[in-house]
Formats: sequence, C-alpha cells, structure tokens
Amino acid sequence: MTQFQDLDEFFDDSLRLPVGGRMYVIPAPDAEVGLLCQRLMHASLAAQEGEAVTDPKLNELADVVLNDDQEKDLYQRILGPVYDELLSDGVSWPKVQHVGATALVWVAAGKDAAAKIWASGGTTGEASAPNRATRRATAAAAKSTRSRGSATTTTRTTASRSRKAAPSRGKTS
Repeated sequence: MTQFQDLDEFFDDSLRLPVGGRMYVIPAPDAEVGLLCQRLMHASLAAQEGEAVTDPKLNELADVVLNDDQEKDLYQRILGPVYDELLSDGVSWPKVQHVGATALVWVAAGKDAAAKIWASGGTTGEASAPNRATRRATAAAAKSTRSRGSATTTTRTTASRSRKAAPSRGKTS
C-alpha cells in the first residue's frame, strides 16, 4: 500500500516577497478567496478578449473593474495579516497594490505567473486607470500560465482562437 508523506512536511503554501529590505510572508488564503481570485482572472481574460463577462458569481465585480473600496478589500483578503504589516511599515500604496496584484496572480495562477508580475514592477507603458494594470498583468499571466484547475469546467469554442487546427503530434494525454 502506498504511503504519502504529510503534505505539511514539504508543501509551502505561502508567498515570500521582499519589499524595502524586509521579507513579507503572505499566507495562502482560504478557498473562498482563492476561488474569487480565479473568477477574477477568468473574467479579466474575457474582458481583455472583448467578451462579455456574465459570471453570476461575480455579482458587483461582473464588469471586472473594482472601485477603490473593493480593491482595498480584495487586497486585505488576499494578503491577510501582511496587508496591515505593509501599512504599518509605511509602504507606499503603489507598492501595496503591486504586492496585492502579485499575490492575486499567485493565488489564481501559481508562483511562476506571480514572478512575472513581480518582475514587471507594475509598469504598463502608460498611466493606468485603477485596476487596469492589475487586469492587464492578470490577463497576461493567465494567457501564459495554465490554471491550477477547479471543480468546474468551462468549454470554449476554438474557432475564435484559430481558423486552422494544429497538426497532431501523435501524442495523447
């Protein structure tokens, strides 16, 4: 019979981000926040592609644009106690936003995608409306990173992606 090692012995479910010479350790959020982050990322992708965002689970977030209070609440929920630490350490709001956006992508798409957002330094090439940089970063990360998956699936037609099917390489998964 196969024995599995306790997950807590080898699985690190936190994100460590250095800011101003200090290491902040962001704990993994609960499942509710994790699923919210995934829905936001998928809605952001749909909006970037010009599709209507009609996910009823998003309620007031269906337009993928968060007002200031919603953005602050989302960062508080994603960052947990680190949010208060950043504020008490006097970290500027743009840096808190960048930490929050990085953590959002980490929760929704993993550490590799979050590293791309972190390394971007929050630059978008133009002045951004609130949340635009986060939406762009999230959409870019989601396009290049496979989702961790969820209990539900969504089917999309591939006609909008490509008119020509890629040739088979003879491999099946």
